[in-house]
Amino acid sequence: MPDAIRRLDVAVCSFRRPELLVAVLPRLLEQAASVTTARCRVSVVDNDPEGSGLTAIEAAGLVSDDVHVVVEPTAGLASARNRALAEAEGASMLVFIDDDEIPEDGWLSALVATHDATGAAAVSGPVLSVLEPGTDPVVAASPLFSRPRRATGTRRPSAATNNLLLDMDVVREAGLRFDPRFSFTGGEDTFFTRSLVAAGGTIVWCDEAVVSESVPADRATPTWVRTRAQRNGETWAYVRVLDAHGARRSLVRAGLAARGTALMALHSVRGLMARSDAERAAHRHQAAGGRGILRATTGRITQEYRR
Repeated sequence: MPDAIRRLDVAVCSFRRPELLVAVLPRLLEQAASVTTARCRVSVVDNDPEGSGLTAIEAAGLVSDDVHVVVEPTAGLASARNRALAEAEGASMLVFIDDDEIPEDGWLSALVATHDATGAAAVSGPVLSVLEPGTDPVVAASPLFSRPRRATGTRRPSAATNNLLLDMDVVREAGLRFDPRFSFTGGEDTFFTRSLVAAGGTIVWCDEAVVSESVPADRATPTWVRTRAQRNGETWAYVRVLDAHGARRSLVRAGLAARGTALMALHSVRGLMARSDAERAAHRHQAAGGRGILRATTGRITQEYRR
């Protein structure tokens, strides 16, 4: 298919945050218009059965040939993302971005250019967290808000859907969908992209494709950071348990239990001895993650998105 007629969907999955959809859509349309090598549209999946997102978009006069909005009534992250895959029928590429993120100039073009240059099955990019002034320094130093950057072209074993391009031809050939077991826990993107790599696809990093997220005050607290770090540990371990089969699964559980226990004990002590906010934040993050890993080995997974 010639580059000039390729189709690209930019997908935004949302649940009862209509004000964020109305704010981000004009920015996404600007990004779509800047891509010269594909025909782009914005695809919104409103996961509210009452269609609050659709109603807000219509009221703002943002519905057009370039904005495709559907209501997906089945609750959960996997259902919303799978609906985005279905709506991208005929598209060569699908890009996921969260409804609370704002793309920087050149974001979408950079993702597409890296995909075309590398032939990768997926391209991921950085997400910058913007915290409110006066945020607790230890919270601000958390790895949750200070994510690593990498050289463009670096291969990755998995990726999040908060800034991700997928080659839909590869996804269709592999028969991949988001697993409903992660619908209310998170981690569905990690499991999906690990499956993409297992099917022979590659994921590469694009450091120029930057999006930013404003972190609300209720998320910039020690309790929220600790809970999210623990949940991340749970889903990290849960993915690896599900990846194992047969007798190997018991061995994986045992190894993860030992790892979680060690991380929790070691970093709880080191956190007490830390001399800087950054060190203290890193140790608290690792300890909470270890607790999450241990919980996951006993089947306890936080249903953060349960409704």
